[in-house]
This record gives sequence, C-alpha cells and structure tokens, in this order.
Amino acid sequence: MNKRFWAIAGAALLAAVGFTPAQAATSNSKLNFDFDTVGLLVKYEPGVAAIARNGEPTGENAAGANLIAGTDLGQGWHSVSIAGDPNTQESWQIAQRLMADPRVAAVDLDRVVKPMAVAAPKTQNIPVLRVTKAAGAVRSLKAVDAFLASQPTKPRVTLTWSQPASLGSGKLSGYRISYRVDNGAWQNLTLNTKTRATGFTVVSGLSAGSQYAFRVAAVTTQNGATRVGSFSSVATVTPTAAPAAPILVSGISINAKFPTVTWVEQTPAQKGGAPTTYLVSATADGAPAVNCETTSSSCTLAGMNDGITYKVAVVAKNKRGSAQSAAEFKPADAYYSKQWWLWGANGANVSTAWSITTGSPNVVVAVLDTGITKHPDLDANVVAGYDFVSSARAAGDGNGWDADPSDPGDAKGSQASSWHGTHVAGLIAASSNSIGVIGVAPNVKIQPVRVLGSEGGSTSDLIAGLRWAAGLSVPGVPTNPTPAKVINISMGTDTATPCRLPGQTLGATEEALAAVKAAGVTTITAAGNFNMPAAYSYPGNCYPTINVGATNFSGDRAVYSNYSVIDPSTGDYVGVDVSAPGGDHTDALGTPEGTNGRILSTINSGKTIPENPDYGFQEGTSMSAPVVTGVVALLYSIRPSLTFEQVWTVAIQPTMTPFREGTACATKKNCGGGIINAAGAVAAVLRMP
Repeated sequence: MNKRFWAIAGAALLAAVGFTPAQAATSNSKLNFDFDTVGLLVKYEPGVAAIARNGEPTGENAAGANLIAGTDLGQGWHSVSIAGDPNTQESWQIAQRLMADPRVAAVDLDRVVKPMAVAAPKTQNIPVLRVTKAAGAVRSLKAVDAFLASQPTKPRVTLTWSQPASLGSGKLSGYRISYRVDNGAWQNLTLNTKTRATGFTVVSGLSAGSQYAFRVAAVTTQNGATRVGSFSSVATVTPTAAPAAPILVSGISINAKFPTVTWVEQTPAQKGGAPTTYLVSATADGAPAVNCETTSSSCTLAGMNDGITYKVAVVAKNKRGSAQSAAEFKPADAYYSKQWWLWGANGANVSTAWSITTGSPNVVVAVLDTGITKHPDLDANVVAGYDFVSSARAAGDGNGWDADPSDPGDAKGSQASSWHGTHVAGLIAASSNSIGVIGVAPNVKIQPVRVLGSEGGSTSDLIAGLRWAAGLSVPGVPTNPTPAKVINISMGTDTATPCRLPGQTLGATEEALAAVKAAGVTTITAAGNFNMPAAYSYPGNCYPTINVGATNFSGDRAVYSNYSVIDPSTGDYVGVDVSAPGGDHTDALGTPEGTNGRILSTINSGKTIPENPDYGFQEGTSMSAPVVTGVVALLYSIRPSLTFEQVWTVAIQPTMTPFREGTACATKKNCGGGIINAAGAVAAVLRMP
C-alpha cells in the first residue's frame, strides 16, 4: 500500500507550493518514486466511454494490467484501481503505457494523504408524603412583566395569587411554583417557597422574548407529612428588557463606495423581547453626519462624501431602552489572551481588522479535512457538508461517500485521534461567545468536507471534495446548496510529490483547482512541515492556490516550515506565497502563559472516538493556512464578487507585513513576501473602486 495525504499539523505533514505559476515540482522530466499512490486517474478523449464494450476500463490492454473502474470525478476524470496494489514506480510504468492509447487524453496518479498533528450536578429527590387531604387549587394567578429601569437588561416576572379556598386537613407551609418556556416541558421553579406570602418575583434565569407559563400549588403539612395541592390555572407572560448592543458585520469604518452597514441579526432575546428599531449614524471630521433607520439588520446610508472614511455606530432601541454598537470589537472569549497570532507584534493583525469587519454569515468557508466534531464554539457557524472518504475501512463510519461529515476519529494503532479538522475550523470561525477561543472571521460559516480518514485520503477524494465545495457537479452526489467562497486545504504528502506527471500537460488536481477558481472561489493551502522546498509538496504545487508558510512568535520561519527556493528558469523564489503564524514550541520565550509558542483552538477530548468538546494546542502550516483562509473570508465579507487574482494582487500581496530585519525570512527570502496583514488586506478591499 502507498502513502496517503497528511494533514499538516504537529511535527510532520505537508501541503503545497503556491500562487506563482512556475511550478518546479510539476515540470520534472524524471519522477521521484518516494511517494505512494492508490491507483490512477484517467481522462479519456471526448466521446470515449470510460468502460469498454467488454466491461473493463478503456485502455486496459494498453496498460498491460488488470484495471478496476472507480468513480466519475467530473470534468472527464475517472479514478481507476490497479489489481495487485503495485508500488508507485510500477503504477507509473502502467500509466506510461496507458498514455500511449489514443483514446486516453491524460493520466495522473491517485496520490495518497494522511492526517497527523506536530463534565451535570445531581438533583435531590424530595419525597412528597401523603396526608389525609390536600389543599384545593390556588386561585387567581397572575403573571406580569416586572421590568426594572435600574436593571434594564435583566428580565423579571412577578407572580401573584390568592390562597386556596380550602387547605384540606393540613397546615399551609408554602407554595410550589412550576413553569415552562415556549410550550416546553414543565419544570419546578421552587418546590416550596416556605412562606405564606401570595406573591413571588422571578429575578434570574429568564430570557426576554420567550413566553413563560406559570402555575402554583399550595404545600401543606400534617403530622410531619407533606402534600402538594392542586395547581392553579396557568398564567402566561413574555418578559422584556432593553436590547443588547448590535454586533457590526461591516465594521466601524465605511465610505461612500460601500455605503451599506450590516450587523448580526438579533434574536428575540437580544432584541429584549420587544419591537426594536435600529438607528444608524456615520460621522467624520469636517463632514455632516449621515443617518438611516430600519427594523432589519442592514441599512444603506446616502449622502456620504467621496474619499472620506466615516465611523459607524448602530443603536438598537425598544420601549425598555437602547444599546449602541461597540466603538471597537473587543472579544470577551475566555482564551483570547492566549491567541497571540491575532493581536501580537508578529501576528496577523487580525484584531485591528475587526474594526472593519468580523465576517459575514453569508460567506461560507469549506474545510477539506478530517471532518468536524460538535463544539459550542463552532456549532452555530456550521452549515451542511459532505463526506468524501471513499475507503469504508479508513472512513471509520462503516461506509464510503455520504452526507455526514462528522469526524468519528482517525486513531490508528497507538496514534490517538487528531481532531485536525475541528482545530482548523476553530482557527477560521470559532464564534465570539465568551466561552473559549475566537476565530479570525467569527461570523462566517464553516462547511466541513471530509476527505481524510484513519488512513488518510487520496487525490480522487480530494478532487471530489474540491469540486463539491465550490458548487460544481460531482456525479452521484447532490449539488452543494451553500457553495464556499474560500477553501482551506491543510494537508499534503510526506515526500517530494509532483502535481503533474512527466510528459503530461494536464493534471487532474490542476484542472479541478482551475474550475474552482473559475467559480469565483479562492483556495488556500499549507506549505508543509518537513523543512524542505515547498515546491516539492503536493497539492499546493498545483496551480492555482495561495500557499502559506508558518512563522513563530518572533516572526521568523517556524523550524518545521517548508520554504521557497529559486526557480532557475526565472530567478524568482517559488514555493511559499505568504506566511502566517503557525506556532513553534522552540520559540516560546515571551509567549502567553501555557501556550509554549503553540496555537490554541477547538478539539475533542476523545482519545479515539468523540467525547466532549475541548481546546488544545497544535503547531504547523496546518495552523498558518487557516489564519490566511480566515482573512480571505473577511475580504469576501466586504466584497463577495472578488476574484482569485484580486484577493492576491490587490489585498494580500501589497499589504503583507515585511519580515523583521535580521530574521532568516528577511535574509534568505524563503518565507514568501511577508506575514499576512489582515487589517491591511481588508482596508485595501475597502478602498477598491
């Protein structure tokens, strides 16, 4: 069996060359056989069927081997297995013979890839003992909204009632109060108020805008025994409060070219349970303020002066009060102080970019990886994905392609599950919700596309995942209803692997990437973790991708990161396009406590199968690539019509942060053009005509 793709994390694993069309690894006249394959990819001439009349794959005689038909991948490409599981050199020889068949347009190797990475309280049962006779029903229950102006954001409800006409044979000891929310199940608010008072104010646990139903019963005692009487009729109420502050999606900076202000649509609770109006104002020194009013989650301003940047504020107002959007986005996430790559001196300048945008929920980012696990920092931002791991054995879920992209775990032997896809997804779009970490683009959507199992994946699975993520057709699979604008590929091979076979002018992966680009999608790849030229690492050495190297806390090349080399035909450095923080435990001095220079994100606590949501540290170009992917998602949030070329030439390339003087990246020039600058990139897109 042959090697498979490796997810780029931990102390191993690779991915890709880059944006520059001069692909050193695709033009080899000789083939290095130190990589593994699982078969062939074959494209036939127009009008030629993939299956010959004898039922065998077309070209089997020319190949001189027993070929087994596989999957139609689209664009004319078909996966083909070879009986006997030959090694890469033998597969290459079979491919060469197959190329000689005039019915065959192109042949590629189906390369192989693998992933790898460098608690509820008990309730007390209170027995209710019988007495001779229980109390009658509580009378005249009323529930009213008890809004308090001194605590405008805290919903309150006051209950009042009359004592039952009969207490039965017992003595009144208090009242039991039950409630339900929005017609849900009944729950006990209190088993016994332990007072004869016929009123009670609920001051905690309420959500504005939800309908609450209450009922009350008298609790009586007799001879040490307790009995609960009949419940009252039900009283309902919807508590209200002042609205929460709107969270801007379009950011606090705006100009006449982009006059629409948008914010995250508020839930009924965030609206305070009452009709809410939004007042939008844009101000700039020396210019009159511009305003608009709406009840929706966006408003287009008219009358701004050209060439001026305005600061935007949105005020949510209802009958209980008002709240204004923050002057700057300040995450409240518990571990934000450990996320040095977002705000540090040698980070990606993401925290500054958030003054312009934190991402739009209309932008979908596909994560081609090991799948995803449930996590409170991710669940709200996940849209439906797909599972393209074709090997039922490696998939871990008992089947091949299916509509469930959840990660069942990729443990194998003594190697624990990596939860690699969950970690990558969190770096891109973990929600800003105060409970953990925050992603680069916390308001965009994540689409998990599973292409890696316990034995990795294959070129054929990767191609199918690429096409599906971009909304392109994949035979036998429903079309993606929410196509991605950005695709992240944090994987690669562990040895030098060409994108295109010698003598071929067309590679299956290149053709898929070209189709993805034509669909208006930008693909980001990881440069690899083997401290070798990135131009030898598949699939990033297939044009077109933006390939990302990894830097450490000090802003220099991470010890493991693949690097650029000079292309002798052009004199240009090729391999890495841009770098981003990827973590490096060998450069831990001065890093936030507990990080040891690494990257923190969402994972799962399970050693083999999923258990509980968790957070963990990893390092690698698998981590630097999603930082760039998140930045690109911010760019599409401002301008959804961006092209691949504009993302690179307008936003990223001219705004990179130069490497510090004296660093190896600065002197050797082998880390790409600089470190991704999120704030510079989004500002460049905002200035576009």
